[in-house]
Amino acid sequence: MSNKALHLVVLLSRTVSPEATLVLDSGQVFVEESNFIINPPDAISLEEALQFKEKYHGEITVLMISGKEGEKQLRAALAMGADRAVLIECHPSEDEVPTIAKKIDAYLQDIDFDIILAGDFSTDGASSQVGPRVAALLDIPYFTKTIRIDKEEECAIVKRNTDGDIETFRVPFPFLVTIPQGLHVPRLPSLAGIMKAQKKPLLYKQSEELALQKNLKQYSYPDMKRRQTMLQGETQEKVMALAKLLKSLHG
Repeated sequence: MSNKALHLVVLLSRTVSPEATLVLDSGQVFVEESNFIINPPDAISLEEALQFKEKYHGEITVLMISGKEGEKQLRAALAMGADRAVLIECHPSEDEVPTIAKKIDAYLQDIDFDIILAGDFSTDGASSQVGPRVAALLDIPYFTKTIRIDKEEECAIVKRNTDGDIETFRVPFPFLVTIPQGLHVPRLPSLAGIMKAQKKPLLYKQSEELALQKNLKQYSYPDMKRRQTMLQGETQEKVMALAKLLKSLHG
């Protein structure tokens, strides 16, 4: 591993720019294509990958699940310094988080990679699930809110922020990290980078080409049955009644 250039995969998505003007017509929101950008937290994870590459060398692949219009954001990532891009084309009806994670997993099953980087969340859905779901499907370790990655001979040192405390792990390759918002300011593409981006490889894959383990037929939430109990009396009486109720619920 020490003599091998590491392969970093950065998961990207596209979102509407916070500076975009939204148009409401007949109850529908319309957004011009020019107002879409790389999801800001994902751009920060790309910046982390670029800094890692500058320090330790390696190659960066940016991967996006999107319609063909996602090419614009992938070209922007190539202009920032990524080496290659992959666009897995999908229909808007296939944008549920579980489906996205399965498509990424299906593509990466046949790819030799060392580190996967993703933003902590997307500014539209904000589910924070794609990265951890991908890691679970690939059966590799993952670390959220990662603030530093250092390479050693056969492994990496990962530091993550846990609400003010810093945890440090030594982990073998491969693994996945999510990068917190605010860790970096993403670089702007240079003119030379923009010119080079036009010659860098961009691979298109159709969803049908991927061997998904399971096809998601429907997506729904389980029924929730709740019981409401009103506690009467003075504070001490209500506390005692609550303690008795909790005890009965736990058997």
